Amino acid sequence: FKVELVASEPMVKDPVFIDWDDQGRMWVGEFRTYMKDLDGTGENERSSRVMVLEDTDGDGRMDKSTAFVDDMINVRSVAFVEGGVLVVESGAIWFCQDDDGDLRCDQKTKLMDFATTAYDNIEHAENGLSYSLDNWMYNSKSSRKLAWREGKLDESPSDPRGQWGMATDAYGRLYHNSNSVWFQVDWGMYDRAWPANKKTVGSPTREVFAIRPNTALNRNYKPGSLREDGRVARVTTISGLAVHSHGAFGEEWEGAIFSMSPGTNTVGAFIPMKPFPHSEDYLHQTYADPIWGKREFLASTDERFRPVNGTFGPDGCLYVVDFHRGVIQHKKFLTSYLRRQSEERELDKHIGYGRIYRIVPEDQKPQPSPQNLVAGLSHPHLWWRLRSQKRIVEGDRQDLVPTIRELARNRQASPFARVHAMWTLVGLSDLDAKTTELAINDSDWFVAMTGLRTAGDTKEYGGVFPQVNLADAQRISKSGDFPHALVAYALKVVESGYPKRIVANYVDKPAEWVKRDKELYSSYKKGRELYGNSCGACHQAHGKGLANMAPTLAKSDWVNGSLSRLIGVAVHGLSGPIKVNGKLAENIPPIMPPHGYMKDDQLADVLTYVKNAWGNRSGLVSAQEIANYRIGTERFLPWTEKELSDLE
Repeated sequence: FKVELVASEPMVKDPVFIDWDDQGRMWVGEFRTYMKDLDGTGENERSSRVMVLEDTDGDGRMDKSTAFVDDMINVRSVAFVEGGVLVVESGAIWFCQDDDGDLRCDQKTKLMDFATTAYDNIEHAENGLSYSLDNWMYNSKSSRKLAWREGKLDESPSDPRGQWGMATDAYGRLYHNSNSVWFQVDWGMYDRAWPANKKTVGSPTREVFAIRPNTALNRNYKPGSLREDGRVARVTTISGLAVHSHGAFGEEWEGAIFSMSPGTNTVGAFIPMKPFPHSEDYLHQTYADPIWGKREFLASTDERFRPVNGTFGPDGCLYVVDFHRGVIQHKKFLTSYLRRQSEERELDKHIGYGRIYRIVPEDQKPQPSPQNLVAGLSHPHLWWRLRSQKRIVEGDRQDLVPTIRELARNRQASPFARVHAMWTLVGLSDLDAKTTELAINDSDWFVAMTGLRTAGDTKEYGGVFPQVNLADAQRISKSGDFPHALVAYALKVVESGYPKRIVANYVDKPAEWVKRDKELYSSYKKGRELYGNSCGACHQAHGKGLANMAPTLAKSDWVNGSLSRLIGVAVHGLSGPIKVNGKLAENIPPIMPPHGYMKDDQLADVLTYVKNAWGNRSGLVSAQEIANYRIGTERFLPWTEKELSDLE
């Protein structure tokens, strides 16, 4: 590999985040008011920026810069969405629009409170906006994921992950870390089918091998923190990370994780022992050094080299964001020891710098950009596949559905292109049962895995593993031709359906009158679990619904009114338009899918929960009431609101 300087001050100052637009311009988020002195003076001043950098002469180095927006509070993340740019600062997410194409923000709209803890504790606040295979943007230090739909930002509960930075790979795994852990990776998107017996895979070691003494770090006065030569023994300052997945580094580096250690002026590399999903072990890739004995993948003798973030770009190469300053510890955690070290060695001086480097293979073979969005789903580089998928889904490109469906079903296409096509159809609400059935029966394990995982995302089944696919899942569960992860997953859906996917921010507190009735409380708890699996993705854990997906169930006249009407909706589904509490429900799908495939007792438990949660109050719904409805109702199509009035 070789290291190339892409950008430096004064073009960019205090950079912490980068991404690219479709024209190849680099967008940089800057922390311009971070620790301007050892007291952290003026930290929340509105003078941080998003800069747009351009390489106008094609030499690989940026030579033109434009301030897209320059009145932010420590920009943490940037994401391109349909119609504009999302910018995360301390306390908020803004939707920024350039109306005249001059790369300067003309309109700025606050969308939501976000990273609010950054006002006081900048190191521990939400950041990320990392788009992944399932059409959601994931965030570190956060319990929510976000999606841009029809000009609005939707949110859904998510597992909390990491501290700073987020990455994803071609399989939809999520990578994150914290200050004392090089990396962690999980496959929550595929129902945690990997690793086998734990939630995440972590780094095999905390050891770090710098090429200079690192005395100016917290805790280094403690015995054992430093080696005899003055180098830090174990990481305590890990920041962002990047994963090489279908990039320019070649197959021997596939799945390699590059984690940033600004306190030791290094970037560590960790390579899978075997290709995914055949191993959960990683090798810490170090190199012999003539002076220090051993060093990391990238290491510097410059104490102000502060790699705080990294990402793989459209060209498939690794980009390293160098904060480039002496003091990186926030004032909230600046010990007297570190303050003294910083003052004596003037590490608080010479601020307002920043560099961005590119790590490129000596034998790099550049790949052309795709000709169109659907072609982008088949591009060799993951960056282009994800960007193309994102633009199709956020742009609601229904005109492309036939072509995308054809790609998803094409056995001659790349397995990863087919997987992206399937998830794109999920995002467009146009995945069909035939496509998932073909995928489940495919010889490629990842295509088959995606078929099993998304079978419940078709319009016909609404989030529950379909009975019609059970035989194929049973066949896979007994097969010796597939990786253990797929076989075990198939067995799981055969035995118990999909595991619970919804992650609740809402803390369920059953009312006292529910807990006092043992029979009611028992049904309530069983219904809560079933609701999380079958209903929560749309109506949400808090019951208040999801924009563009499902109306509220909390204090709804559909829930608290006629039981016969509610059972009819649950069994046979509902076709809109409808009114909720007298008001027309807007921007929701025209049909709520039927749930008549569930057993009588399961439906009774779900309805008991719904009718007694979130401020609703009723009694027990019995399995016999569900059975009586089925016996007395001959119907195949979903109800309309007008038809249901006859059931009252």
